[in-house]
Amino acid sequence: MSMKNSTTMSAADSVALDDLAHDVELLRIVEDQLGRLNSLKRSLRGRLKSRLEGHEFGTVNGLPVVRSWTDSRIIVVIDWLRERYPEQAEACEDIRPVQKFELLPAA
Repeated sequence: MSMKNSTTMSAADSVALDDLAHDVELLRIVEDQLGRLNSLKRSLRGRLKSRLEGHEFGTVNGLPVVRSWTDSRIIVVIDWLRERYPEQAEACEDIRPVQKFELLPAA
């Protein structure tokens, strides 16, 4: 098995997934399809949003089929917080472990 884009792997850092090989291959297929579908989704939504041009509803045969609106969200702009209140920003920082997952290239 090729370990492209990977660091060296020790036997202690690995677990055999031989019985899940089908799951790995199925995940490769699903991820590929999702990538293409998400790209198509972005394209279609973009075309529809452009056509709406500030209107709330879009219709087909006189019936509403899409709705677009503006919503407000409260966000914290981290860069501004660090710039304006560096001590308070640092006091609010925390380091948390995050489990990551990567499907490596096929051998």
